[in-house]
Amino acid sequence: MPHHHARSTSFGYRFAIIHRIGAALVRGALSEAGVTTSQVPFLMELLLKERPLTQTELSEALVIDPAATARSLDQLEKGGYIQREVNPENRRQKLVSPTPKTRELEGLLIETLMGGSNTLVANFSDDEKELLLSLLDRIIESGRDAKKAMEER
Repeated sequence: MPHHHARSTSFGYRFAIIHRIGAALVRGALSEAGVTTSQVPFLMELLLKERPLTQTELSEALVIDPAATARSLDQLEKGGYIQREVNPENRRQKLVSPTPKTRELEGLLIETLMGGSNTLVANFSDDEKELLLSLLDRIIESGRDAKKAMEER
């Protein structure tokens, strides 16, 4: 099988390209806010959940390795974007929540991310956008299920 064929039928290749383009579209506005593209998922998850989350909850929700999650949260804490407090119900756990500094950025973050993703689907009809979202949700669900099954082996 010629090499180009594998690439032309590869979902992973496309997802990686889309991810990099999406990051490039928002990187400038985010860096002005003092945030990197890899930190955004943590901030958005905390802002959207509207309650403190454990590192494990963040790691699982975002499908990001616990060690990488810890490193990102260390950086965000140093930058004053999150605070960590001991969970009164489980002393071994830390609860992570956004700081007022992050809450002030919420509008800018949402606007920037929506702008970036709307650019990617600008020439799609509303029906196409809806279909694409539902297909992507199914891909995510399949991936989460497969990952869970792999971890249970």
